[in-house]
Amino acid sequence: MDSYGLLAVLALALGLALLVAEVFIPSGGVIAAAAALAFVISIWGAWQAWFKTDQMELFIGFCVALLLMLPSVLGGSIYALPRTEYGKRLMNPPSREELEPFVAETERLSRLVGASGTAITKMVPGGIVQIDGERLHAETEGMLLGVGTPVKVLALKGNRLLVREVCEPTRSIIEATSNEPELELERTPLDDEFAQS
Repeated sequence: MDSYGLLAVLALALGLALLVAEVFIPSGGVIAAAAALAFVISIWGAWQAWFKTDQMELFIGFCVALLLMLPSVLGGSIYALPRTEYGKRLMNPPSREELEPFVAETERLSRLVGASGTAITKMVPGGIVQIDGERLHAETEGMLLGVGTPVKVLALKGNRLLVREVCEPTRSIIEATSNEPELELERTPLDDEFAQS
């Protein structure tokens, strides 16, 4: 077997291995594209090795073998995937017992919607807040908050609380504005004229 024939066989083996890998490793088609390239190189090598020479039967046999091997290897891989331990974990949904801790944690966190607390780390925008003495992971709506900022829980976002800064007007500002005496405006001669008319 010359070098082109060896290239054809090795590229075919590589392409079939990549095809099996595409079934077991979800790559978004990257591995399948590499497998297709390997098949093209394999056919080119077979063409160089056998079609250009007087061994047309070998080239046709190689192409027929390739056409038969593609669906059988692909079908065999798809058949074997759910029967492997990896395939069972990948394809079977989690059991109720496996989901119970997640559901319980989600319900516990969703009861905190509307609660108030304090940021105990910088929120950039994720960080830690303290609500009812408990430290919880949280994130803001994109705002950066400093340590000690009062926050309110708006919603549950995945397994994190979505919080917003609580802007409470300070008491001293309210008292200062309510205790200010009303300013009396100076009366001018024009005011008297308007009053008479």
